[in-house]
Amino acid sequence: MVDEQEKRKPGRPKGSSTAQTMEKILFTASYQFMELGFEKVSLDGVAKACGVTKASVYYYFNNKAILFTEAILFVLNMAYKSTRKIITGSGELKDRLLIVAERYMANAHVDFETMMREAASGLSEEQTLTIRAGESRLHELLADTFQEAMDKKELVPGNPLLLAHAYTAMLSIRNRKQVVNDEASLKQTARELVELFWHGAAPH
Repeated sequence: MVDEQEKRKPGRPKGSSTAQTMEKILFTASYQFMELGFEKVSLDGVAKACGVTKASVYYYFNNKAILFTEAILFVLNMAYKSTRKIITGSGELKDRLLIVAERYMANAHVDFETMMREAASGLSEEQTLTIRAGESRLHELLADTFQEAMDKKELVPGNPLLLAHAYTAMLSIRNRKQVVNDEASLKQTARELVELFWHGAAPH
């Protein structure tokens, strides 16, 4: 079905693999959006960074709002899969939270909420809701993990979704260069943040 739709679509880049080209564009665009914000990214700039023509980018994504939506969903999906693998793995919950924190903080970029506010006027309500739904998956994953830990008496009873938002909000400090400016300070800051979070959530 998908192949038939692609064949009918005019202007398909010659000699290109649809899946590989789309993934390359999404990977590059997501990096640029997360690094520069919405306003400073253009389809032409993404095309140049990918080594493809602007027409190739337009073939897959009609405008910047569509590219932004798909690129951010691409990032959120990768973050979800990576976090799920770690957070549902073996070992103490505190140790797993530290690994997630270090991975998350290693990818410094513009603040997510700042980026979303900047992009708001260029997105449709449906696109905004779609991105928020993708973001919610990660919080729900963490909330399920925290609820399980509460049931096992590893954490004090409370609102697991609130705890999930509090945890991710703490990690956004990675963008503060006066706090995190190299790999050593990143690891130390991640450890201190998890310690701070854990001592507030664990039973006393």
